[in-house]
Order: sequence, then C-alpha cells, then structure tokens
Amino acid sequence: MNYFKKAVIYFATIFLVFQASAQQTQFGLSFCGTNIPSTAWEERFSQLIELRKNNTANKTHQNNYVIPVIIHVLHGGEPVGTYPNLPQGQLISQMEVLNNDFAGTGFSIANYPPGAFSAWAASQALSAPNIDSAGRVMIANCNIEFCLAKKDTLGNTLPEPGIDRVNYVSRGWANPASFSTNASFKNYMDGTVKQQTIWNVTKYLNIWVSDVNMSAFGLLGYATFPPLSGLGGTLPGGGTSTTDGFWSYAKTFGSVATYSAGIYYPGYNRGRTSTHEIGHWLGLRHIWGDGNCSASDYCIDTPPASASNFGNPTYPLKANTCAGNSPNGEMFMNFMDYTDDPAKYMFTTAQSDRIQTAMANSPYRKFLGTHNLCNVEYLGAAALFNNSNVGCTGKGVKLSNISIGYPAPTFTWTCPGASFTPGSNAISPNVFFSTPGNYTITLTANNGTLSTFSRTVNITSPLLNISSSAQTVCVGTPVNLEADGVDTFTWQPGNIVNYAVTYTPTQSQTYTCNATEVNGCTTTGTVTIIVSACTSINMSKLDQNELTVYPNPAGDLINFKSTSDKPLKIVIELSDAQGKIVLTQNFSFNKDGSAHTLNITQLSVGLYFLKVRHNTDVFKVVKLIKE
Repeated sequence: MNYFKKAVIYFATIFLVFQASAQQTQFGLSFCGTNIPSTAWEERFSQLIELRKNNTANKTHQNNYVIPVIIHVLHGGEPVGTYPNLPQGQLISQMEVLNNDFAGTGFSIANYPPGAFSAWAASQALSAPNIDSAGRVMIANCNIEFCLAKKDTLGNTLPEPGIDRVNYVSRGWANPASFSTNASFKNYMDGTVKQQTIWNVTKYLNIWVSDVNMSAFGLLGYATFPPLSGLGGTLPGGGTSTTDGFWSYAKTFGSVATYSAGIYYPGYNRGRTSTHEIGHWLGLRHIWGDGNCSASDYCIDTPPASASNFGNPTYPLKANTCAGNSPNGEMFMNFMDYTDDPAKYMFTTAQSDRIQTAMANSPYRKFLGTHNLCNVEYLGAAALFNNSNVGCTGKGVKLSNISIGYPAPTFTWTCPGASFTPGSNAISPNVFFSTPGNYTITLTANNGTLSTFSRTVNITSPLLNISSSAQTVCVGTPVNLEADGVDTFTWQPGNIVNYAVTYTPTQSQTYTCNATEVNGCTTTGTVTIIVSACTSINMSKLDQNELTVYPNPAGDLINFKSTSDKPLKIVIELSDAQGKIVLTQNFSFNKDGSAHTLNITQLSVGLYFLKVRHNTDVFKVVKLIKE
C-alpha cells in the first residue's frame, strides 16, 4: 500500500469516527457505544466475505450455528427479581427475541411495506438472493440461534441456565450507576468487571447486564467486533480474551411483550438493543456506515443513509437525501439503525453474509456451539413470589413473580375472594380485595412439572370516625371537628393536616377529612354543620310573635306560648353541644293563645340548642343555657 493510499485511509477513518460520535449522541441518547473497527480489520473482513462467496456452492449456502450464552447480571445485593438483579423470566425473554430476530421472524415484520425498496433494488440490479418474491430487499434468515448455556467453565450444571449473578458490592467494585461519562463507565466495565467475570470466549457469548446513570450519559449498550487474524497477528478492532462480548443497560434487556413484570426503558423495551449489539459482535456496521451519505456499511442491499434515525419513522424516509438511495430513502427498519424497538425488524442478505463470515473465520466465533453447552437440561418449575404482607380494600397489591424453570413456566394465580389484573395467568399481576380480612394467595408454576407457593396478606379498610362540637351553630360561632381511627388526616377546605380543626362557618357547609393509614390505605369522611342566624339569648320569637320561648337561661322548665290567631303544631328538638338530640317533644296550640311547658329537670347544666319545627320547616334555632 503506497503512502498516499495510507494517508487517505487514515483521514477517512478519523472522519468516520468523528461522524459516528456525533450521530450517537442525538437527542441526548448515546444509543450505542461500540467502537468502530480499524480499516485494516474491514479490509481483511471484506476479503474473507469474498472468499466465502467464491467457495460456497451456488453462493447461497448458510451454515446453522447455535451460540451458547452466559449472562453476567451485575447487582448490589438486591434479591433475585428486584432491579437490577433481573428475574430469570426477563432474561429468558431476551433469548426469544434474539432467536426470532436473527431468524427473520421477529415481531413487527408484518409492517414491512409492500414494495419496500423494490425500485431501489431494481436500480442497483440486486441479485435474486437479496430480493424477496415481492421484489423487496429480502428480510434474511441469518441461521443463527442462541441458547442459555447449561454448564459453567468447570463443567458444573448451572442452577439457572445461562445466568451468572455477580454482586459488585461483595466484589468491592463501584456501583455501575455511579459513572457519569461513557469513557469512565466503559473503562470500569472493560478494566474491572469483564476481566474478573468473563468466561472462555471461544465457548460462550459473554453478556453483561447492569444499571447505568442514564441521566448522565444515556448509554444503552456496546459490543466488540469479532477479532480477525492477519499477517502479523490479530488485527485491531475486535474483542480480546478479556473484553469480547457485549454490555446492555438492564432496562433494555428482555421484552415487555413476553415478560411484562420487568422494568424497561421507553422505546427500547422489546429486546432489540441486544439484537443491534450482537449484530456488531457478529461483524455488522451501522446502517449509515458510521458516517454520512458517502460512508458505507459494506452491504450491497442497504441503501446509503445520511445519519442514524430515531423514534418510529414512516416509509419512505429521507428519500433523495443521499445520492444513490432514490427513490425509497433510508432503511430505518434495519436492526443496525437507532429507531425504537417496534420500528426495526430486519437484517438483509448481505448482512447475513457478514454474520456467516464472522462465525466461520473469527477465532472467538468459529468454535462456538461445539462444546456441548447448548443441550440445556430440563429445569423443573419452582414457584416463588414476593408481595407486601398488608394491603387495602380497593387498592391493588403488586405480586412480584420470581419463579424459575427452563423452559419458562406458565402461571396460575388463585385467591378466594380476590380478583387479578390483568388476569390470573399474568406473570406478575395486581390482586384486588373488596372486603377486609386475611387472605392466602397461591401461585402455581407449570413447565411440565407443577410447583406451588403461597403467601398471606392482611387487607384492611380504614374506619374513620368524625365528631363535632356541634351540628348546628349560630353565625360566627366556632365549631371544633376531630377525627380518629387512622393515622394521618387532611381537612378541606384549607388543606389542614391535623386530627383536629376549628372552623367558624358563616353559612351551612360540609367539611371533608381525607385520612390515610400507616400502610397506605385511604378513606374519606364528611360532616355538615348547619348555621343559623340566632337571635336574643333571652327570648326568641317566631314569625312576628307567633311563638315565645322563655326563660333563657332556664332552670327546670321552659315555657312556650303561642300568640297565633290560628292553631299551631310544632316539634321541639333539644340537642347538646355535640349535636346529639337529648329531648324531643310535640306541642299543639289552639288559636286562643294557649301555652305549654317543657320539663328539662333531667338535663345537666350547660349549653343546648333548641330547634323548633313546623311540618318539615325549621322555624328557629335558639341557643339555650340550662342553669
């Protein structure tokens, strides 16, 4: 290679690295942190692809590969199933996504538009293996399968197939979420975690899963390219014996469609971050070639792209933005773009050729699946779940399913007197109760063997009691309200937080108390205070002297005298200061000015309220003092 050509390659590489860095930080999200391989690596890889094509009968033959996987789950001592110590079901769901995606049968492939890229494919004169029966660029079956390894590096059967749980606290390592830059985090992963946890890279695909400080730098994943040998040894750009594999942000690992109980990152909750990163691990470049329109991903059946794409675009996207992608635009639905998980769903034939070449030639790839690690033995179901041991009527109690088993079990929840949302066969539903009491919740897990597990929960319903110093008061008279039976109280109006409150109402009003028990159960109670425009404390008259009440203050007797010129029937209600009715009396008056006497000898000395009714109407409320 002459000096000029070397210089061109050098500056082109620098340009591509700069462009990739710029594209990978759009929208504050560094989707992929995978390093771009060297030019020497790409040149050698292209040579191997051509050799493979020339040596393959009909140039269409694909070998089948089954890759053993070990997932190193980093956690800080949290119980299994508590983030970031991901549950087995969530990890298994990722394997299902990978197997479907690399087989060309993943979810949302039905969204591939009729005639997609057919005009472009015709203009490029793509050959038959790259085109489907509708003339579109073909969605390829890469003939790659993944399985959870059944044995560790010493030949011992793993209690959880394919899973290695690593407590970074007991190892004396830093919290993965404590780093604030891509560089510092990757240095920690490559220099500390990987070196001390990696399994034999010629036998396993090593995956590391952990939490990360998403608000600081937003990295979703990064991988290593397959190492290649050339003249003078291993070429720069691939993984090493202490770094090979890929890391994934825990909230993007697994699929909410298969395992709904997990904690996921919006937009990337269907497992395709792993599909993207394993694409790198198998030799694929970003769809925009880690540069602009002039850069290449070295695949003849992917149109040129101007940059990475995000979100959920519609076809065609960015038509004519790059010379050579007219009229169908960019292939945003390719797994090697940055679009949301539902938007990307395909590899192409040329990408599959690169994958097959990596598996056949890379020293860390070509022996995978040859060590009898993928014949996973059956692991019987073991039902287990967590839940709060207390709850409230009408408020769901979350059930956290941490059962294990391989293959993944199906589940049935039972609890007499309760209901499950979204249903009794959900992985981790909410359970609701309508009445208080002690309940037993039972989970049955089934993957060919049955396993049951039960836990109890105490369900309570708050009993709020409200008392008032009076139910009827005069205008401007304070009234004291008190609540008990629960733990915290908030009164309205005023948003007053206390068990007791004093109001001075100017008109009849309803007061509300919102109460909460210590376990979070809530209830609401109300009390209505009637306000009356009380008159003289010594004598009250109704309707222009039709009725006279005296004396006030009173001793043992209260006198009622009618001066009406017509008969009058009334009901007397006497209430104490707390609003409790202590005496009721009916009186009938003739039109001749007759009188009646009410004996209150039995009442204690104090303040009372005298309410006079005629039919259903309240004539007057009198504030009465008993001496």
